Amino acid sequence: MSKNIEKRKPTFQFAALVMLAIISLTTVGMVVFKASITTMFLLSWLIVVPAAMKLGYTNSEIEELGFEVGKGAFQSNIIILSVGVLIATWIAAGTIPTIVYGGLTIITPKYFLVTTLIVCSLTSLATGTSWGTLGTSGIAMMSIGTSMGVPAGLTAGAIISGAFFGDKISPLSDSTNLSAAVCKTDVITHIKHMTLSTVPAYIICVVLYTVIGFKYANNTIDYNQINQVMKVLNANFNIGFVAIIPIIFLFTLLLLQKPAIVSILASGILGAVIAFIQEGESINSLLNYMLNGFSIDTGLTYTDQLLNRGGIMSMAETVLLVFVVFVIAGILQKTGFLDVLIQPILSKIGNSRAKLVGSTFIASYLANAFSSSMMFTSVFVGTIMSPLYKDFKLKPENLSRIIQDTATLGAPLIPWNSNAIFCSQTLGVSPFEFIPYCFLSWITPVITFIYGVTGFTMNTYTDEELKIIEKSEEVI
Repeated sequence: MSKNIEKRKPTFQFAALVMLAIISLTTVGMVVFKASITTMFLLSWLIVVPAAMKLGYTNSEIEELGFEVGKGAFQSNIIILSVGVLIATWIAAGTIPTIVYGGLTIITPKYFLVTTLIVCSLTSLATGTSWGTLGTSGIAMMSIGTSMGVPAGLTAGAIISGAFFGDKISPLSDSTNLSAAVCKTDVITHIKHMTLSTVPAYIICVVLYTVIGFKYANNTIDYNQINQVMKVLNANFNIGFVAIIPIIFLFTLLLLQKPAIVSILASGILGAVIAFIQEGESINSLLNYMLNGFSIDTGLTYTDQLLNRGGIMSMAETVLLVFVVFVIAGILQKTGFLDVLIQPILSKIGNSRAKLVGSTFIASYLANAFSSSMMFTSVFVGTIMSPLYKDFKLKPENLSRIIQDTATLGAPLIPWNSNAIFCSQTLGVSPFEFIPYCFLSWITPVITFIYGVTGFTMNTYTDEELKIIEKSEEVI
């Protein structure tokens, strides 16, 4: 890109107008017309490019800026595609069916609520999807809770807490990978940092659901549905220790600090080997699963919804979203729009880390309420706040953790948010009934805010590390 032509700096009013136009376009498209966030962000190119050209940039210069930043999405996108392969082969190997089967075996009346939390957590961890968990394990646990006489809102709260716990912590989750990518940290570092707030909150949830569940200790469970699901899983897969070896293998590699992409793909191949040897799957079928996802017709809707997923193509939209977000955000940053918008915020925050964290909380909840999408919130807050966290010498995993603790977990708490609506429609419970019992969504942000104010677990850069980062971000 030519460096001889002086470019104009956008005024605050112009930068705010451009950002408002992008937010409005994306929000209207998603909320009113039910369009995908990827489509709307791509269409925002028609706003960003003319705005940058008004500052003196040529179209080729803008494309070059976007390309330079877009390259940063490479690692995140390969991880996401690798996750698609992993999910498909883990299902084919019986890994995910074994996890679900094991969770269903521990259900008892006295510990129904905490068991619901654990079953949905295991399902979501194994599949990386909160919505998929709600539509499978969630529906099953709701019917069991209803037969026991447990209040619907209470059961739904335990289901949602478990489903979103897995969606937040699982390396297979698209929202987890997106938050890490937007904040420019690797997903494993992001997940490790999140455990510092999520695990304590989860333990408190276990205690709360256990204590509350004692009230229903003398109620009875209708095991017919549970037994039916377990029978179908057992008939179609070899349930047992061999099936969970890929999980052990994956976490061993990650604990040994092996590259995430290599670890995920290696575990996926191990799953394929087990599926070939133990499940009798052909190599042709396994390669097709890796691309298009696992496919089976068990005759039971619950298991079909749970198992028919995965594959590279299932991750295609997430990959496109990450790339488009990097490009659009990169252009806004390199042309000065974000810097101009951030300066007033920075002046009010001053040197206060507590105000920085508090501002992030406010921005996250407002964006979630305004856009009705936790994915949009992750992109918006990550893009706006990343430079501020770097100014405070705070590493990106601090911001990515806060985003997921507020955007991901906060989504079910906003009645008109798409996640709360999906929870309500899927489980057949009003948001106002389950919101008070989504304990994980309430407790985790409190712990995170305390960390932010005190500085505990807030990882910081050294001056040398900052110099290296700033040098790598220079435009060629």
